[in-house]
Amino acid sequence: MQFQTESNSTYTIPSGDHVVTMRNRKRMDLTSVKSIDRFDQEEFLVRTSQGVLQIRGEELRIVHLDVDKGLLTLEGTVSTLQYDEEDSGSRNFLHKLFG
Repeated sequence: MQFQTESNSTYTIPSGDHVVTMRNRKRMDLTSVKSIDRFDQEEFLVRTSQGVLQIRGEELRIVHLDVDKGLLTLEGTVSTLQYDEEDSGSRNFLHKLFG
């Protein structure tokens, strides 16, 4: 997979590698996305090849999603990124719901 940056440099990312690119805390591109477990304007729970990524912020929204390629682009104001292991991320989310 290849990405072109604003400076017209091209980077090749090996298939399956998880990459997070953020521009000015306003736009995020993610690779190796398996699924989106939950999302609203303040929080996204994204299952990646490296575990569950919790993204918190304001006015978060999906700009682009390609399920087949595992690509996700978000916009909004990002305040927090946190990874949890695959299983513990689900357990933490359910624990928040049911105490």
